[in-house]
Amino acid sequence: MLRNGCHIPVAVLVGVVALAVSACAQPSKNKKEEALQDAVSAEIRREQDKAAAISDSLVPEGASTPSEWKGFPALKPGPELSLAELVAQVHGLAKDLRTYADADPENVARVLGFALPSDAEDRRRGVSGKVGSSTYEWAVWKRSPSAAGHSVQLVLSPAEACLSFDALSKPLLADGFRMYVPTYGDDRRITFDKLVDSGLTLYVAATVDRRDAPTCARVVMLELEPSDESLG
Repeated sequence: MLRNGCHIPVAVLVGVVALAVSACAQPSKNKKEEALQDAVSAEIRREQDKAAAISDSLVPEGASTPSEWKGFPALKPGPELSLAELVAQVHGLAKDLRTYADADPENVARVLGFALPSDAEDRRRGVSGKVGSSTYEWAVWKRSPSAAGHSVQLVLSPAEACLSFDALSKPLLADGFRMYVPTYGDDRRITFDKLVDSGLTLYVAATVDRRDAPTCARVVMLELEPSDESLG
């Protein structure tokens, strides 16, 4: 092609047009990528908020800061159990908790297979017993008088006592639970969630030894919360 006496190769013109089209398309592509990143970030924030709510349930209403809370009264003695029995109890609760009423102490006691008496101040119901050379604690309580349902928690101590993470997580995933692992910060809770028949979401939060490569969990919290419409 000739323009002002100069010959401009067709290939050069094609390249210029392609660059122009690419430049026009780039803002649209960037906007799509930004929208996708925003959606992912929003989903992460929702899951972190849910996990934080589970953590907050450890501190009862009335204590303005965790440092003011001196802890719950001791629980009554319970039966000696094995680690395998504790894992089976967690899975039993994960299958049984479908409504707020399912998390009532009487129903939790039925699933666990033993009574859950009140503590000395009638703040929690549960038991503490031996698991090998360590100690377990099953407890059920409401994090506030206005809470719709009870929180159910298993704690093993000392710190080196724990449940196999594989034994805990694989049946949950096979049963349709999703797994959320925090991507930053020092939070060592891995949260499993599943929509249940009552329109609630059941959360199972496990505090693990290493978030990036967990091998065991020493705290497991189960709670029912209203379902988020964005969860599918």
